[in-house]
Amino acid sequence: MQLQNFLLLGSLAAGAVAGNFRRQPRALTNGTACGRVSSQVAKAFAASPKSLPVVDGELALACLKSVPLGKSQALQLMESILPYVEWQSDTSYLKNPPPGYLEPAVDIWGELNQVIDNLKSDVYAGEYEFQADLFRVFNLAHDGHFRFFPDLLSGPLTFHRNVGLVSVSLDGKEKPQVYVHSQTGMLTATADIVAKVESGLDPSPVKSINGEDAVKYLEKWAELGSLNDPDALYNSLFFSKPFAAGTPGFDGYFSGSARYGYIYPGAETTIGFVNGTRRVYRTTAQIQRNFTGVTDGQSMYEKFCTGPTSTTTTTTTTSAAPQSTTPAAIKATPAPGYPDPEVISSDNVVSGYFLNSDRNSEVAVLSMLSFEPDTPAEFQAVLETFLRQAKAAGKTKLIVDLSANGGGYILQGYDTFRQLFPNIVQDGYTRFRHTEAFTTFANQFAAVLPKVFNPDTATSDEIQMYESPMNYRYDLNLTNQPFTSIEEKLGPHEYNGDEFTSIIRWNLEDPLTTTNDTFGVGMEISGYGSRRNFTQPFAAEDIIMLYDGYCASTCTLFSEFMRLQAGVKSVAIGGRPSTDPMQGIGGIKGSNNFDFDYLYSLAQLAINASTPDQEPPVNLTALTQLTNLPIRRSLDNSINVRDNILRDNLAEGLPSQFVYEKADCRLFYEPEMVVDVTAMWEAAADAAWGSKECVNGHLNLKKRTVPRASRAQKSAPQMMTVNVPANPVSNRAPWWTQHHGTKVAL
Repeated sequence: MQLQNFLLLGSLAAGAVAGNFRRQPRALTNGTACGRVSSQVAKAFAASPKSLPVVDGELALACLKSVPLGKSQALQLMESILPYVEWQSDTSYLKNPPPGYLEPAVDIWGELNQVIDNLKSDVYAGEYEFQADLFRVFNLAHDGHFRFFPDLLSGPLTFHRNVGLVSVSLDGKEKPQVYVHSQTGMLTATADIVAKVESGLDPSPVKSINGEDAVKYLEKWAELGSLNDPDALYNSLFFSKPFAAGTPGFDGYFSGSARYGYIYPGAETTIGFVNGTRRVYRTTAQIQRNFTGVTDGQSMYEKFCTGPTSTTTTTTTTSAAPQSTTPAAIKATPAPGYPDPEVISSDNVVSGYFLNSDRNSEVAVLSMLSFEPDTPAEFQAVLETFLRQAKAAGKTKLIVDLSANGGGYILQGYDTFRQLFPNIVQDGYTRFRHTEAFTTFANQFAAVLPKVFNPDTATSDEIQMYESPMNYRYDLNLTNQPFTSIEEKLGPHEYNGDEFTSIIRWNLEDPLTTTNDTFGVGMEISGYGSRRNFTQPFAAEDIIMLYDGYCASTCTLFSEFMRLQAGVKSVAIGGRPSTDPMQGIGGIKGSNNFDFDYLYSLAQLAINASTPDQEPPVNLTALTQLTNLPIRRSLDNSINVRDNILRDNLAEGLPSQFVYEKADCRLFYEPEMVVDVTAMWEAAADAAWGSKECVNGHLNLKKRTVPRASRAQKSAPQMMTVNVPANPVSNRAPWWTQHHGTKVAL
């Protein structure tokens, strides 16, 4: 059977995910391609050691395809991946999704077993075809937490089309059209936008891509992404200011940015325009690694497909005693296309603005590019400072801009919600898939950890085991009470033909989780301890959330608190060229993801803690199956281990990522928004509290009835930063991010 039969999108994906399988010129397929790439890379590094070399994309593909298949090693890799996939929380729902879920059903286990069968049947011509198919299988889940980037596919090089796109509606009402975009050029905000554009954006809309209708091509190309909403996937193909602010150089997935760089788009991309002209863009490959010693496909395999020589897990004696800190020297520069902020974090992750137009002069804007700051306490302080400044300045409305927000630290999202709504206790209902390994962990941790646990004298390894969700003494139950036994926490409870743990909630009164500078987030969470008596800064009807569909992970947890518990309404912007409803949240709504390395390290801790006279003895076989082979053979990997269950779905157990939630209002991107994010904020404010009509839906918020008087232009704000003790995440325990974080990877 041909490999193409297994690919996601027929002929498009056959050329995209697993390369273009038509015969290449002899010069590129006779074994010399990798040698030619290596020679060009060496010369480029010699001329410019700090720059990443660029070679022809077709030559790079020929090199990858010349790498022979390590069949036995590939089979070992596949077998080593399966025990980690056991932890994926929603495989039964992916196979049998409920009505309203917008992506196709997928049998992840069946697809992985098919890859194994393909290896055994010699379907794959080389290592590249095997790894491309494995990459495709993980992408089928449309889950940014469920990923495996194989070494050859993702390590040596990335492909780029050398052309970016934007999708805008010229008047905000007509359906958007696609235009060519260059980061060196900008779209002007004039009435006759098509006729008057600056260099970088073709004055004529894109009509076709590689001979196919542009929109149809893009909709199919978008399906190779990790989001679970078609409009969000479509948006992710294009350049946007928030993405560029959070990830400098990001030009949209269509161009080959981030994970799409692992997908070969063909030797060239032909763009046809409405005015009858066309342009051809040659695909290039940017070299990401040193090619020294590479002469052919075999040496390419030996260099990039064998993993590091060793990985070690060390035991430390670090205690939970607070660490001394010193104030951070904070300096921040606003991202291009963003106005001067009133206050901003040193890492640019969170910032606050006041709109300067007469009609929206009462509107404040909170921009959160992620919930993953360098220092969580600084993020908290910046938010608190901005809300206080906004009220002092007489602002009565708030836009919470969550564009490009792929998540971050879980309790950062909790704290942000409680700063906005201090009197509402967040739900945070979560659960894990019930597996043999989970049960083994729980039994072993219960056996080896002291019954009375003292974090001040415990070792780092003991704290890692204690803070694991598999420890029944950690976390709280559905009613915010401690679990009393393994059985109470683990269940199992059956839903949709699978088994799960009981509902688990974070214990935000536990200083080891919150205020501890080494193992906790390093701050009290608003609504708890000394931060209980805050005043709500804005009424729910005076707040809107603004989305581009990318919101995922912690962003979704925060959003669900805001939507379901506080009643805050939302605006989604962009999407496919239609006026249908659009979801604001298009990313994975899972509430925790673990890298393989975290599960492996926990397994090693559990195994090493075992003693011959341990009581009770625990069979650790399930943990020995968690090996470091897939860690060594991948650039990145992750599993969505924890579902978020909304309050209305507790009885039926449906994970939130399968619940359709349309935004209250949908808008289109307009030309000004390509270069100035303020235009997007003004449009959202006009839709919420002014006279602008949504292209779909409505907000039903109180409108302005009296025009605001003209006022003098205010001077630029004196940009303010906040000094907090220097305790960046980089100084925390090595597994800190796994315990506290949930974020998708671009």
